[in-house]
Amino acid sequence: MSDDITADAGEHTDQTAENQFKAPASQEELDRIIQARLDRERKKLPSDYDELKAKAQKYAEWEEANKTEAQKTADRLAAIERENAELKSGKLRAEVAAAKGVPASLLTGSTQEELEAAADALIAFRGEQKPAGPSSSALSRVNTTSPAEPDAQFVRQLFGN
Repeated sequence: MSDDITADAGEHTDQTAENQFKAPASQEELDRIIQARLDRERKKLPSDYDELKAKAQKYAEWEEANKTEAQKTADRLAAIERENAELKSGKLRAEVAAAKGVPASLLTGSTQEELEAAADALIAFRGEQKPAGPSSSALSRVNTTSPAEPDAQFVRQLFGN
């Protein structure tokens, strides 16, 4: 048998047929095997690994602290631009939803064309479903002028309430 604990426990070795896989018989044996494997892996790391890791963290903190004002301003500007893009996308989504009479939460896409295509697909889908549709008098009771409630409008139209 080999001196390697994990080989005794069944790790593949190219020695003889005597080294067949043998499952650990107890939790203690499995713990011992795992600990031996961890110890071997730790030996592969540089002896000062923890120290190097701490130094890398300090360097990252130092680098962040020493950014120039221009770099900090550029970072803030990029964050603001991302927020504006998200707001614009949400506003555009709401406008298309209101214009097409579909729920904004169901629209996908980031451009007006993509959003309109998604709205048209929803309208076509809704038309194909042909639910027991509301009468024209029921539709006339629905307030279609408020873009703030496109989901509620859709439900009212769908169920005629």
